[in-house]
Amino acid sequence: MDDGIGIRPLRETDAEAVVALYARAANVEPRLGPITLAQWQRFTKLPQNHGGRDFRIAEQDGHPVGVAESSLRIQGDIPSRFIKIVVAPEIRRQRIGLRLFDELLAIDGQASDVSLQALVNPEWQAGVAFVTSLGFTHVESEIDMKCVSLIAPAATGSTAGIERVRDATAYATEVARIHNAAYGGEAGFTPHSPAEMATVLAEYELWIALEAGRLAGFCMAEPEPDLVWIESIAVDPIRQAAGIGTALAWRALEANGISADHPGWLNVSSTNAPALAIYRRLGFQPAHETRRFAAPRSDIVASRGRNFR
Repeated sequence: MDDGIGIRPLRETDAEAVVALYARAANVEPRLGPITLAQWQRFTKLPQNHGGRDFRIAEQDGHPVGVAESSLRIQGDIPSRFIKIVVAPEIRRQRIGLRLFDELLAIDGQASDVSLQALVNPEWQAGVAFVTSLGFTHVESEIDMKCVSLIAPAATGSTAGIERVRDATAYATEVARIHNAAYGGEAGFTPHSPAEMATVLAEYELWIALEAGRLAGFCMAEPEPDLVWIESIAVDPIRQAAGIGTALAWRALEANGISADHPGWLNVSSTNAPALAIYRRLGFQPAHETRRFAAPRSDIVASRGRNFR
C-alpha cells in the first residue's frame, strides 16, 4: 500500500510524539488520554513491557501517526498478549489500525497457544466494532471507582498492624508472592518476580499489614496533586475475609486526605464481587467501565488469512 505510511518498532525518542498523539486521540475518545511524558516513560519501563520492545509505530512523513502497545504475559499455561492501538483521529478509516494489529500478530510467529486481550471503553463504538469484527468477545469489565467521602469501616477481629514503609523494595519478595497468589485467577493478571516487583514498588507508596511479624497484605498507592490512585490491594489468600484489605485501603486513603477536590480512585474487575462490595462500603462508587475482550490468537490469524512465519 503506497500511502507513505510505514510500520516500525518503537524508539525511545518517540516518547514526546506518542504523548502528542494521545492528546489528539483524547479529543475524540477522552478515555484514551491524555498522558504525560513521565507516565509514558514509566509505562514502557514496566516489567511486562520490556522497554516497549514489542510496541509498534505507524509513521507518515517521519511523524508517528499511530502506536500499537503490546506486552506478552505468562498466565498459567497460556501466554496472553495484551494489545492497545491508538491512531491519530485525522487519518482514521485508512486501515492503519488493522496494519498495526497485523504487525502485533506477526510477533509470535507460528505460536498457536497465545491468547489476545484488549481493553475498550464501551462508549467508544468504533473501538468496540473494531475488536468484535476481528473475532474478540467480551469476557469481563474493569470498573473504575471514585470516592469523595470515606466511610469508616466497621471493627473487625483482625490483629494485623497497618503501617506505611519507607523502603518498599525490602518487601519485594513477599509482596510478589501475595500479588501472584491473590490475582492469579483474574484475566488481567501479570505475574511478577521479586526483582520485577521491586521495580514496580519504586513507583508507589507502600502500606503493609503485618501479623506476628509476617506480611499478610499490602496496598500500593500513588498520590497525585488532585487525587490519590490505589494501584493494588492484595491479601494473602489464607488471611482473606478478615478485614485486612478494608483496613489497608482505609489507612492509605485516610492518610492522603480524600475529598471532593482530592478523590480516591481505584480499578477492580467486574468478576471480583467481594472487592466491589468492600469498596462500596468504604464510599466508592462506579464511575467508568472498560470492557476486556479476548480471543485465541490462532482463531484471529485464521480469520485474517495471514501466514506469520
